[in-house]
Amino acid sequence: MVRLLVGVLSALVLLFLIWLAWPARVDPAFWDEPEPPALTGALEPRGRLAEAELIRHEAMEFSEDVAIGADGAVYAGQPDGSLLRLRDAGDSWEADTVATLTDKPVLGLRFGPDGRLYAAASDALYAVDVESGSVEVLTRQGGSHPLGFADDLDIGPDGTVYFTEASWKFANPGGHEISYHLDMAENRPYGELLAWDPASGETRLLVDELYFANGVAMASDNRSVFFIETYRYRLSRYWLEGPRAGEVEIVAENLPGIPDGVSSDGEGRLYIAMDTQRAPVMRLLHRNPFLTRMITKLPEWVWLRPGEVRGFVLVTDEEGEYLDSYHDPDGRLGFIANVVPREGELWIGSLTEGVIGRFTPPQGG
Repeated sequence: MVRLLVGVLSALVLLFLIWLAWPARVDPAFWDEPEPPALTGALEPRGRLAEAELIRHEAMEFSEDVAIGADGAVYAGQPDGSLLRLRDAGDSWEADTVATLTDKPVLGLRFGPDGRLYAAASDALYAVDVESGSVEVLTRQGGSHPLGFADDLDIGPDGTVYFTEASWKFANPGGHEISYHLDMAENRPYGELLAWDPASGETRLLVDELYFANGVAMASDNRSVFFIETYRYRLSRYWLEGPRAGEVEIVAENLPGIPDGVSSDGEGRLYIAMDTQRAPVMRLLHRNPFLTRMITKLPEWVWLRPGEVRGFVLVTDEEGEYLDSYHDPDGRLGFIANVVPREGELWIGSLTEGVIGRFTPPQGG
């Protein structure tokens, strides 16, 4: 019996030493992540997204971002690099593939002033003629390297495309899951805000050293552009005009969820998609670099446990004041990735489910 115990302990010690010496996939930084704000007042989870209509089609794997065409058709990029168009056929939705842009996930969509649909896929910025299906590659260039994780975008009135590179280090090699996880675990600023100029065809770096740069939205007066840093739970703006041109202003910090996309209604309201409420496991990882280095040597399904999915939409003004929130009480929408306001409705994209939500907010908020 003693020999057996000694043998077991020796094996465990050997396994631990191997685990300790095994090369880590990340080099985590410490961040004293704050406690999230209480979900009270405008943040109270009243479960109103239970009333959202769910649009489904077997061809749709996810709806990271959606765009609404002038004819009412709904467009959703797909993980395989294709662009799906859905039309309301009364008692069901019909779908067809408009074009295949790449073999990487399509993560951001916006219609431009020229009528084309602009798309951020992991490897490039594209423009698509949705009638003919023709695809143009606008740029594959990031700040100082080829794009590897282009994420979201919005378009100024002059056709300038403002877009984010979520993480140049953890560029998307083919899937889209692992890059998110490792960037979060390493907790270092590898994201960028960029601008593509339609006149010159050049890409400019506006802001670097961002913590997973994500959603992008033009301000209602077009003098600034808002952007999200997912793993700092932060909404900021980059000033394009005026005395602060070229400066970054933090608009809201310590957001109550894990923010993904942000959209503007053009009238002073911002809609921030929250994948889910803040996850205790992320706070644990950010505060314990050694532990993070060790556990990220294990498969993701072992260490990445965000808990119950509780996505919601946060509504703010352009100064960052919380105005309202719409919560998904039963996780039907999965990780809420983007929100598109249009004619009194909210179209809600999902990172993890093959659905699009359509929700009419109650009058008065």
